[in-house]
Amino acid sequence: MSQLIGPVVDLFRFNSELAAIALADLAPEDAVYRVKQGEGSSIAYLVGHLCSSRYGLLKVLGAADANPYKELYGEGAGARDGDAYPPLTAIAAGWKDTAEKLHAALERLTDEDAMKPDDSGFPTPEKSLRGRLAFIAWHESYHIGQIGILRTERGYPSLRKALYQARQQG
Repeated sequence: MSQLIGPVVDLFRFNSELAAIALADLAPEDAVYRVKQGEGSSIAYLVGHLCSSRYGLLKVLGAADANPYKELYGEGAGARDGDAYPPLTAIAAGWKDTAEKLHAALERLTDEDAMKPDDSGFPTPEKSLRGRLAFIAWHESYHIGQIGILRTERGYPSLRKALYQARQQG
């Protein structure tokens, strides 16, 4: 793995862990709860959106798999009523599968790969694959923060508390 992206890879791994923890104790009805009088994002939408984003990144990293999340969660799809989404168990399994694919792809990157020019248009000062990775890791962290807020809104422990508890349980 490229040493130039080590901290970003660590952040992707941490985000993978946090989202999995966020889903682990969630009731299906809480996964589709939407803020803003039912017009905002739900946890189910946010996790699907992150899966779609990761598939976009996987494509850049050379994966040939089609994005199974594009229609429901891709760019411009927007949050929908929870009836349109797969069951929570499928969302959690999809997150795990997508995380494993991303982690494997990141492990294969070299320093040369990391520094390849990137003209994606992401608002990063560094116009390289490493800059893109940093932006997408930030994007994920932003949405995982939203997931944390939605969890506490529904009466669940904060993600920080849930993380500590999960790590204590092994």
